[in-house]
Amino acid sequence: MFALAAFLPLAIVGRHLFQANVDTTSSHAFVGWACLAIYGLAALFNFYLSVVRPWLHTRRDKGEYKHVSGIPIVHSLFLLAAIMTLPPNTLAGILMLALLGLDTGAAHWAAFAFASEFLPKRG
Repeated sequence: MFALAAFLPLAIVGRHLFQANVDTTSSHAFVGWACLAIYGLAALFNFYLSVVRPWLHTRRDKGEYKHVSGIPIVHSLFLLAAIMTLPPNTLAGILMLALLGLDTGAAHWAAFAFASEFLPKRG
C-alpha cells in the first residue's frame, strides 16, 4: 500500500509534467480520458463523503451524524490506467494531481491514516 501511495504521484509528475512536450500522439487517448473521468467521479464522491457531507450536516444540525464510507483504494487502478494510456500532457498531469489530492479513498490517505494511528507519537 505504501509503494502505491508513493508511486502514483511520482508517475504523474514523471510522465505528464516532465515529458509534456515529448510524444503527443496516442492511440489510447480515449481510454485514458475515460479512466481519468471514472477516477475523477470516484475521487469527488470520496471528497463529498469525507468533507462536504459532514460539514453540511453540522450546518443543518440534524442530530447524530452517521459516517458513510467512500470507495476504497481499488479505484486508484483507473488513475494508473490513465497515467499509462494518456499521452504526456501538462493539463492532464495537473488534473490528476488535483484529483489525487482530493481523493480521501486513495492509497496515500490510507498510508497517512495508518501512519498517524500506529506509528509512535513524538513529544
